[in-house]
Amino acid sequence: MHAQTSSSSIQTAEPTLRIQEKLQGIFIGLLACGYILLQFFHEHWLETGLSIIIGLIIVAILPILRGSTMIVSVVLLVSGILLFSLNRAPVQQWLDGFRINLTLVALFIFSPLLGIPIKIGGYVQALKVVCKNKMDHPYFFFLGSSMLTHLLGTVLNIGSTAIVYHLSTASKIRVPRLLADGISRGFGSAIFWSPYFAAMALVLSQLPITWSSIVLPSIGLVLISFIVSLLIDLPIIRQVTVENALDDEDENIHSTTRTSGIKKVVELFTILFAIMALILVIEKLFAFGMVLIICLVSLVFSFVWCMLAGKTGEYARELRDHTFLAIPRMKKEVVLFLVAGFFSSALSHVNLGNFLVEQLNYGFGSFVIGKACCLSLIVVLSAMIGLHPIIMISIFVTTIHPELIGMSTAYFAVLLLGSFGIANVISPASGANNLLANVLQVDILDVSIRWNRKYVFIMALILPLYLQLIHL
Repeated sequence: MHAQTSSSSIQTAEPTLRIQEKLQGIFIGLLACGYILLQFFHEHWLETGLSIIIGLIIVAILPILRGSTMIVSVVLLVSGILLFSLNRAPVQQWLDGFRINLTLVALFIFSPLLGIPIKIGGYVQALKVVCKNKMDHPYFFFLGSSMLTHLLGTVLNIGSTAIVYHLSTASKIRVPRLLADGISRGFGSAIFWSPYFAAMALVLSQLPITWSSIVLPSIGLVLISFIVSLLIDLPIIRQVTVENALDDEDENIHSTTRTSGIKKVVELFTILFAIMALILVIEKLFAFGMVLIICLVSLVFSFVWCMLAGKTGEYARELRDHTFLAIPRMKKEVVLFLVAGFFSSALSHVNLGNFLVEQLNYGFGSFVIGKACCLSLIVVLSAMIGLHPIIMISIFVTTIHPELIGMSTAYFAVLLLGSFGIANVISPASGANNLLANVLQVDILDVSIRWNRKYVFIMALILPLYLQLIHL
């Protein structure tokens, strides 16, 4: 009797759980859509409504989280509440704080839609045929995923991580760390120089400097990051080479199959080029932010492609699965984003600039490299505890005058951009890291901190030395 009751309870709980997950997918999806509406209609009631919905989502999902994500989220939420309370912030500032990372949530929800045409278009199989030998080579697999993410990321932002992940499935290599390291570091290095990231926009708007004056030093830093990344993961790559050689199987590929595959690969890169071109054209023609453009293109482009290809049924299925299956699996990352934004908003009301200038000059005197290392490490360490890198960068760029700590404007600008990109690699709150953790089904702390800490701290030390060496 007891067993029957337990079985009945489980059967009753499963449909209830599925309904809850579907509701979570709907509300989080609507929240991301609310971000788009907010960009077109700057209405106070819409801002307030979105802030209230965010608060309700946090309250509803936070109690069911487990592990490190729950701990970090609770600490950030409580810390944010204390900071707002101590500063006696008005209600409007509390509400605005909830929306700080709504941008990240929108990107996190919409960017995977760019992978729908790649997923249902047969391109993965074509890549397996055409690039069989290369894609199964660990060196090509690692550097290729890193470089492709970097190139696409300069325009597509976080959407590049979803695209490269789908492309990576053409390989027989199944080493999550190798793929995650390549993608996250490639994406982080795009922040060094791309004009389409918030970091560059912030630096250029706050400092008397032009993009052309810092782009070459920033690209030089990118090359260094690729070398460091390769050297750090070299033991893993070599191990994969041995394992792959043992498991390799001879496959005879018919010439007609290869020819067909080449055509599909050309079509694939045409799609990628069209996505990048479309984003650039929209950015030139309309005064839209890059995040909004990516969200709109993710929604519209994938639908139009599927419609022209006669695959609207497959698109509807993928969209339904994304809403009811994928988004609920992202709920812990979504809550982490929202809570981290709330905390960073509260922290931004505390003026740390003058204190930092005094402490840097007192501690390091005229030793500029020491000051630069200190600032870079502050950004990295704060990112490790869940604070989005843009918060510390905002504090530094708006409160510190570089000449007061012995730095040129160009040196200070590249230092901030480099620190932002490096910290993004190790941040558990990074959208790219959370997307990778989700699709690879690994812990976010593995993707961010455990697998990347050596790369990040080496780059944080190299960055000031590089800037000093080129006399920026």
